Amino acid sequence: MLSDRTISFAGRSITITSHELLLIGGAILVCLLLWGALYFNRKRVVMLRRSRATDQITLELSRIADALERIANQPADKVIETAARHPQQSEPLSERSKNAAYSIFRR
Repeated sequence: MLSDRTISFAGRSITITSHELLLIGGAILVCLLLWGALYFNRKRVVMLRRSRATDQITLELSRIADALERIANQPADKVIETAARHPQQSEPLSERSKNAAYSIFRR
């Protein structure tokens, strides 16, 4: 057809029909209209004011972040050594509870 356009790029040929050109043009037009509507909309101004509540939240979040950074920067050997010094004590199990642990029906 005469309305088809052929574009050659890197040894490949792409044929674009007039219908595809119309759809591409329409999509570009819709995108430009949406961009213009958002760009020229004057209701997008937001004013933030400081308050005691936001200052308190900022302080608490910064303290949490500092604590997490200290924990993350500790070497793993130190954590393992601390855990090895304080083993958890467990009470010996009675005879009945030893058997019940392995049985679904406690027989």
